Amino acid sequence: MADEQKVEEVDQKKETPLFSKGSLVLGQYEIIREIGRGGMNSIIYLAEDTTIDLNKYPLQNKNVAVKVVTRNNTVTDTEWTKFLDECVTCNRAGNLPNIVKTYQVAKINNDNTIIIVMEYVDGISLRNYLNTHGYLSVQESIYIFQKILIGIKELHSFKQKIIHRDLKPENILLTHDLRQVKIIDFGISSVVEFKNDKSNEVLTNENALYGTYPYISPDIFKMSNGANNKVNSSFISEQFDFYSLGIIFYEMLIGRKPFHADNYNNVQVISLPLTYDMPVMSDINPNITPDIENIIFRCIASKPNDIRYRYHSVQEIINDLDAVEKQKVNLVDQKLLKSRKERTFQTKNIFDVTKQKERRRFYERWWFFWSITLFALALIIITIVLRYIE
Repeated sequence: MADEQKVEEVDQKKETPLFSKGSLVLGQYEIIREIGRGGMNSIIYLAEDTTIDLNKYPLQNKNVAVKVVTRNNTVTDTEWTKFLDECVTCNRAGNLPNIVKTYQVAKINNDNTIIIVMEYVDGISLRNYLNTHGYLSVQESIYIFQKILIGIKELHSFKQKIIHRDLKPENILLTHDLRQVKIIDFGISSVVEFKNDKSNEVLTNENALYGTYPYISPDIFKMSNGANNKVNSSFISEQFDFYSLGIIFYEMLIGRKPFHADNYNNVQVISLPLTYDMPVMSDINPNITPDIENIIFRCIASKPNDIRYRYHSVQEIINDLDAVEKQKVNLVDQKLLKSRKERTFQTKNIFDVTKQKERRRFYERWWFFWSITLFALALIIITIVLRYIE
């Protein structure tokens, strides 16, 4: 693979893959504590780079994240090959803007344990930020989205393009001051080389369907041959990331996904955009103008008649977003690329207050007010009558 960095071979036969506080990893990184666990028995530690001299470099951050993955009997050959692909991808993308930096990748324990030393981001995920705030302002959403776009543009800029394929709020990290945005997790990324004849060669292992259903482009169905989830990788393209980007931007602005499902772990969620259209966003948030909605529409366009609107590069998305931010678009002449009349909505009433009405307490119902009113009038009449009798 061109411009590929090799994974280091490290002789640490005495070193155990499971570390504790104070353990020295690769002779350089001292474990502070465990901060998370993931798939394939992976453990992520917060560690300190002991080689950094703060007296010489007082502004240098000594903290790093150390990801340790150990292969056991539960890890299949396909999973392990995909993880090795991830190691190479992390190395290639390690110094790109708005991507979590990778400092070192090493093998230990007869190549059965892989250690990835990465930049430590002291902040929260975009998912946690959305859970706390519900949705973001247009200005804040655009700022974060621009940062994400810059990172994805760099990933797509290689001759052998890196298609992330798992973009979602959980994989976007924000620093506490919200000034920096970092994209993480290349576990299911694809590396694709597009040729002059418009064909492509996929250089990573693609023996199964990967991804998080609400963020997977329906184009994935073009890849499946219907047998054991095997895929035809020749259909992998930048659209896989464009679709995810559109869903993320929509979530930031609205606070929920454009397509509803009772169970988002059902594979049928992927096909919803082939049947339904997203709601008119200004009906939910009047601050969202048609030009903003058109960007999202072009990202997630999946119906046969809508595909012609799709973006061809991240730069096109960036250009449209710049036009919005700089108000180059004439607000009077703005129109939706797909009008309300042309859309098939998943729910007729996007606010759907039926369930809220059903859950209303008895004193919130219409009859309660009139019952109290009639009861008060009855008391007044009775009081008047009794005084008249006396």
